[in-house]
Amino acid sequence: MKIFNLIVSHKFMYFTIIYIFSIISILQIKYHYLRKNIFDISLKKDFIILSINLSIGIVTVIFHSVMLARYINFLSTSTLILNIISLFTYISVSAYNLCNNLNLLLKTKERIATLESYNKNLHDIQDGIKGFKHDFDNIVTTIGGYVNTHDMEGLKKYYQQLNSDCQRLNNLTLLNPTLINNAGIYNLLNQKYQIANEKNIKINLSFMLDLNSLHMQIYEFARILGILLDNAIDASSRSDEKIINLTFKNDYKSSRQIVIIENSYSDKNIDIKKIFEKGVSFKENHTGLGLWNIQQILKKHNNINLFTSKDDKFFSQQLEIYG
Repeated sequence: MKIFNLIVSHKFMYFTIIYIFSIISILQIKYHYLRKNIFDISLKKDFIILSINLSIGIVTVIFHSVMLARYINFLSTSTLILNIISLFTYISVSAYNLCNNLNLLLKTKERIATLESYNKNLHDIQDGIKGFKHDFDNIVTTIGGYVNTHDMEGLKKYYQQLNSDCQRLNNLTLLNPTLINNAGIYNLLNQKYQIANEKNIKINLSFMLDLNSLHMQIYEFARILGILLDNAIDASSRSDEKIINLTFKNDYKSSRQIVIIENSYSDKNIDIKKIFEKGVSFKENHTGLGLWNIQQILKKHNNINLFTSKDDKFFSQQLEIYG
């Protein structure tokens, strides 16, 4: 027993195991945090507090190890083993609690951001409905005027304008965190919608996709979606029509999930192959890395495809994700 305690190699092995386990635990926490913190969520203050707590635990373990090194020759094998188990248990429980706290903080802040966005949409919907209710008599009277004079062309034009206003309310209704069941993607779509709305871009949204069963990492999906939406907003804002059609759907026959982004555009001579090259951009003061970055993501997966097409009216990007 004394011979075992006096062997230096056992001391070295003991402390090596402790420090390796500590480092692994720290790296797991760091990796877990970075993986979860996909979207622009401020957690600096909370993360600093948790990091201080973790640091105090590490210092405690180191201090304990130093004291143990001084008296290790006087300890029995059973005491030594019990000490190792207790340290491992402490580090494991601490790491587990820290990860849970980080998860809770992330989910809480994401939920708050989602509710704030949704609350704003509800106010807009309410204001829109109040506006229609207030103007209902005027709307009916105007329609009656076109009908009485048999002005069908005028009625069609008026209906298109009225329908456009109704579509805006319908889009706000679809921007629902219950329907778009991922807080990050919901906030992303809501933000892009508000940007497009400020630029007087008409968005037609159809969302029939369960994001919880998405066949790719939500982080990469958000990157691709954000880039495509930014490009669609920029291109449509410089066109006369200013229209973006967004479709999210499941194709059960082909076991694929589809996202289609169509936008009006002015440059009919755009080369749909060249736009994916590094450094190529048709926007002012841009690096041209957006679509190139998408290509790098696609190259890493064999179940994700992006098809680009155009016609006289719309420029289209169709993302297909196979199960």
